[in-house]
Amino acid sequence: MPPRLLSVMIVMLFVAVNSSLFYVEILPRIRSGQPPSFNVDLADEAGNLRPVVNWKVIVRGEEFLKLRTGVTLVDGEEDEFWLWAEYSQPTNTVLKPARDFLNLKLMRNEFRVHRDGDMLGLQAKVQIESLRGVDFPLTLEISGNVSNGLLSPVVKAESSLGERAFKLEQMDVPASGAVFQPFLPVNRILGLYPGRTWKQPFFDPLSMAFSAGVAQGGMDQGTGSVIAKVRNETVDVVWGGKKIPCLVIDYTGSDLESTVWVGVQNGMVVRQKNRLSESMEWDLIRLN
Repeated sequence: MPPRLLSVMIVMLFVAVNSSLFYVEILPRIRSGQPPSFNVDLADEAGNLRPVVNWKVIVRGEEFLKLRTGVTLVDGEEDEFWLWAEYSQPTNTVLKPARDFLNLKLMRNEFRVHRDGDMLGLQAKVQIESLRGVDFPLTLEISGNVSNGLLSPVVKAESSLGERAFKLEQMDVPASGAVFQPFLPVNRILGLYPGRTWKQPFFDPLSMAFSAGVAQGGMDQGTGSVIAKVRNETVDVVWGGKKIPCLVIDYTGSDLESTVWVGVQNGMVVRQKNRLSESMEWDLIRLN
């Protein structure tokens, strides 16, 4: 018989491993219809190491924007994090047809989440120079906190039409779930399996800004809900010189459609496509 202390350690390890398996593989099946929670990698938290992930954004076969995503600890908090994504224009590039359609100066999106995956709030900033070839400088800022399962976004818009501030309708946020923000690709999505389906709130500051610019101050896009479904078959995606088997999630029912490729082995998001219109499809490709 092994020493009592060793026996206790073995039992505790067994319980921990099976609890993790239950949370990742079984619980999502029990909680049918619930979206996967945000995942903050514990490995990245060790030693405060949170590497930045670089992406490239391809539109019509050309690099349209650069994208960086990452996780940052909220100041003064031990269990809260910012999941952020920042878009910027590539340097030393000439004006491309895609930029003739949308000249985006800057876009930064952030989700505030708890260590256990619960969403606590969000904020976003979009700066546009022109839309469809027409100069229309616009800065849009959105922020909101989650309280009692409801997100209450506030919008500030500044353009040639002046400044405005107003509240959007409250949005239900699922327990331990997330709001789908198509231009904030997350690092990992766990608990997926073929055929899994869920409904999720939808929030898109770029569609809001686009609507405001085209409608000369109106804002009738960018919120609602989406239906997400994991395809039954996996597909191989070439990434880092290797073929990676991926589950594919299709998001439909919003102002735009999105497809996300997620590695089967580790849940890492390697690619995401956002279709804004017939002529504008953003292909977000992970680089590291």
